[in-house]
Amino acid sequence: MTEPIPLIKLNEPVKRLTVTPGKGRTPSVAVVYATRDGDLEVLDGGKPMRWSDQMLTKYRTRFEVDISDHHLSFEFKDDVPLPTQGDVYHFHATVSVSFRVTDPAEVIRRNVTDAVPLVRGHVLGVCRPITRMFAIEEAEEAEAAIRARFRRDTLIQGGISMYAVEVRLSLDEAGRKYLQEVEQAARDEKIHAARHATNVNDVNREGQLDVLKQARDHLLQDRERMMLNGQPLDAMSMVRLHLQRNPHDTAGAMKIVAELEQARYEHQEKQTDRMQSLLAGFAGEGLVNPAEVSALVDAVVRHMEGSAGVLHASATVGTPAQPQQPALDWDESLDDILGAANPSATPADEPGRSPAPAAPAPAAPAPPANLCPVYLLIDESVEDDVWTAGLDTTVTELFGDLAARAKVAAALRIAVLGFAESVETRLPLGPVPTTPVSPQFTARGPADYAELFGALGRQVGADLEALRAQHDSVRPPLFVLLCGAEARDSAWETPRRRLLGQLRRAEIVAFGLGPASAAVADLASYPELAFLGDGLETGRALGLFAAFLHQHIVDLGQSALDGTEPPTPAPSGFRPAE
Repeated sequence: MTEPIPLIKLNEPVKRLTVTPGKGRTPSVAVVYATRDGDLEVLDGGKPMRWSDQMLTKYRTRFEVDISDHHLSFEFKDDVPLPTQGDVYHFHATVSVSFRVTDPAEVIRRNVTDAVPLVRGHVLGVCRPITRMFAIEEAEEAEAAIRARFRRDTLIQGGISMYAVEVRLSLDEAGRKYLQEVEQAARDEKIHAARHATNVNDVNREGQLDVLKQARDHLLQDRERMMLNGQPLDAMSMVRLHLQRNPHDTAGAMKIVAELEQARYEHQEKQTDRMQSLLAGFAGEGLVNPAEVSALVDAVVRHMEGSAGVLHASATVGTPAQPQQPALDWDESLDDILGAANPSATPADEPGRSPAPAAPAPAAPAPPANLCPVYLLIDESVEDDVWTAGLDTTVTELFGDLAARAKVAAALRIAVLGFAESVETRLPLGPVPTTPVSPQFTARGPADYAELFGALGRQVGADLEALRAQHDSVRPPLFVLLCGAEARDSAWETPRRRLLGQLRRAEIVAFGLGPASAAVADLASYPELAFLGDGLETGRALGLFAAFLHQHIVDLGQSALDGTEPPTPAPSGFRPAE
């Protein structure tokens, strides 16, 4: 459990009549005085009153507030984890915060007896929406987004400023188990892929061997046909053929001969019995003399034995002449063997065969390390010629300045959009133009911020996909929003939140002039990125805005080239809206 950090060190009444000097203070304490009506005042940076001033003072109570630096560490896990995208898994977070009191009177006004709950609650409220935009695999990206959010000093309620925040994210048990299973599945897939290549090679080798065996069998069959061409196909010839194919199978050949002789004998017996039955029938009918039956049977048997010799086939085994096939080498591939059947086909005509590779193209110049997309969003609802003409000049001169810096311009992709009751693309997202370009802003209708954020949500995703197809590293987009009119309602909040959830680390830097100052802090991605031009005439405000654009976008392109963190917006002449 985190130890409490009390900020109010002393609470005592002010002694108006005393014979002793007033109490002093240490450098790490600020003194705050309160009147009878409850008004608070810090005198001369927190110094105590002099002894002589206490005699007639209006103050009734003296407080001492701890203004020293404090360092606090705590964790978000178990009952208060940080959710991931979809709230399925959670991050465990270890947080280190350094803070101090910068407004001692606010500490007394809010009676902050313990700074720990305020600091812990503010960090939790900032981190939860950020981590909810990232999946469980993107812990590193979520840490980077939280660091970017706290890279500037943050003043929270109770007069406390946090000047250093470090958050380290880890996975809960369910998320760790999920990523382990994903990693194991990826490893298994690699093993299966490696085995697949081996199996494919084995099948190819077996196919090549089968083709070679088939070619050998065909060659032997052709030789056999040549040997049998025109020869009679009687039983003994077939036995001799069997001995030629299997010279060591003499016993098998003799068995075949014996079986043939047995079959012939049985056939003759059947024929003799049939002939005897037939002649006996003839004798019974008086057609043949019974005394001649035996002689007739003997004559028939002798005739059958005499004619039971060689049976000449009515046709001979022959084959038309075949074209000579090329000899097969053991190192020929299966594709080469199959391709021999169609020698007229070129390699490009064969199935699965790729055409010969073309000559390599000349090497292109090295691209920048990163691409940085920038969207200029200009309010066209202001009916002022100075406004539209000044912004036309600002954007034209910006492009001219960037075109003169070729290396910086190569890392930038810029779009210009004008918005009022609808959104008009004055210049689509693309490289910095090398020729003069004027966006031609036009005053028209009331400003509709809901339509603006909705149009960005529909367009920016496709723009970024096209950029990622061209370059390996595309940074989150920067939106520079110049407002001259107040939002009519809060319908824009949902499409804005959806846009930032879709693009995650994108930043919206918002400038408010005139009536737009009321809502500009809510339009920016963070309140620290909203700036107001209170009291500035239009021409002066646009000049300061142009100076900011020139310097910040050049610095943005240079950081993309160097691979460093994007610069923090710090426009001169505008005050923070927070």
